[in-house]
Amino acid sequence: MPPFWIRIGTERAGLARCHRTAKWNSMENKRNNCIILLAEVPEPGKTNCELKTSLGEERALHVSGDLLKNSYALAKNFKDSILLISYEKTSAHPDLTWLDPEDPGFLETKKKTAAEQLTDAFTLAFNAGAKKALFLNHLSPVVKTEWLSQAFDNAGERTISIGRNQDGSFYLLALTKNNLKTISGFSPNAPNTADELSEKAKKNKLAVFITPETFAVKNEETLRTWLETRTQETPLFSTIHPALEQNPALKHTKIHSGKNRRGTPQEESGK
Repeated sequence: MPPFWIRIGTERAGLARCHRTAKWNSMENKRNNCIILLAEVPEPGKTNCELKTSLGEERALHVSGDLLKNSYALAKNFKDSILLISYEKTSAHPDLTWLDPEDPGFLETKKKTAAEQLTDAFTLAFNAGAKKALFLNHLSPVVKTEWLSQAFDNAGERTISIGRNQDGSFYLLALTKNNLKTISGFSPNAPNTADELSEKAKKNKLAVFITPETFAVKNEETLRTWLETRTQETPLFSTIHPALEQNPALKHTKIHSGKNRRGTPQEESGK
């Protein structure tokens, strides 16, 4: 038997190797997964049309910016993936320092539809080496970390993962490179696209894993629902919003935690 100090040294070296191996495996897992965000520049005319029609241009800008920051924080803090942001820069906002002072960088897109922007982002993610990529819709603010994990875990060569909003759009879409053609032409915010995408996947003999249903903020009602799910420690706006200035009573509105509409993930197999 080796002397005591040799055994201790050998054990320490073994633990160090295990630590390096675990760290390397973690880095590999992170590179294998990619989360995609489509960022809207915080300028008039660039926000979601439904949000703008319902809330007005100025309020829509504030709400959209806060929604994006919310989803960015979720994606950035998800430990098992890298982050890819698709963004059309302008002279007033040439980078993403308004979103994160560290400037996360972005995939530049110019005058493309949301469907084209989504396909381009998925393509770049796979070309960069990701094995699985997941689109996260920033208009859906109550997505849970575990839903992202479930979507990544279940997406594969014969399965795509979809998260439905109550209006039929999708807040989440996860797939592998071989299923990229399945999403061609689909815009994430259009009504009923989640069901249409599911049907197309099934016609292509793919299974569809469904994450819990949630909602997208597109009008006063869904904005109010979001307010009710937030705590007083995380106010909706970082500064006093013009709408609150016009109606001081809203400043004293009690914000409480609400129950999210969550279903049980289920898998639908294509025939």
